[in-house]
This record gives sequence, structure tokens and C-alpha cells, in this order.
Amino acid sequence: MEVNLIKKDGEKLELEVNDLTFINVLHENLWKKKVDYSAYNKDHPYLTKPVLLVKAKDSKKALLEAAESVVDDTEELKKKFQKAMKG
Repeated sequence: MEVNLIKKDGEKLELEVNDLTFINVLHENLWKKKVDYSAYNKDHPYLTKPVLLVKAKDSKKALLEAAESVVDDTEELKKKFQKAMKG
């Protein structure tokens, strides 16, 4: 997965991420972290990459915590799948 920092301006971060599914999950987790705002945009389905916008008191910390939450959720889901497959 490719992630590029486009802009960091005070409390705002703008990231280009080439995976729209990951941006969706990250965006959901950012709202759980009570950021000022989190939004994403994809201008064209084939010609542009999605851009994630985050504004928070500490946007970098919020983003890293949200990413860690995605990892935790994925691990939990993996365990549930493994348990379901045994039964």
C-alpha cells in the first residue's frame, strides 16, 4: 500500500492513499478518536488516488491511533473467522 503525505499544516494533514477500502476504515476509526474532522475525496475512479483529510489537535497522533485500531479490529476479526472455521 502506498501512502504519501501531501500537506501538513498545523493541525491539518492531507494524505494520498492508493487504497479506498483502507481509507474508509481509517476514516471511521478517526471519527471514533473525536477528531475535528476527517474526510476523503476521490476525484476520478481511475485517474486519481483517494486523498484523506484530517484535522485534530494532534492529527498525526490521531491518525496513528486510528491505524492501530484498524490493526486491532483486523486481528479480532481474524480470530473470529478462525473460531468459526473450527466449528
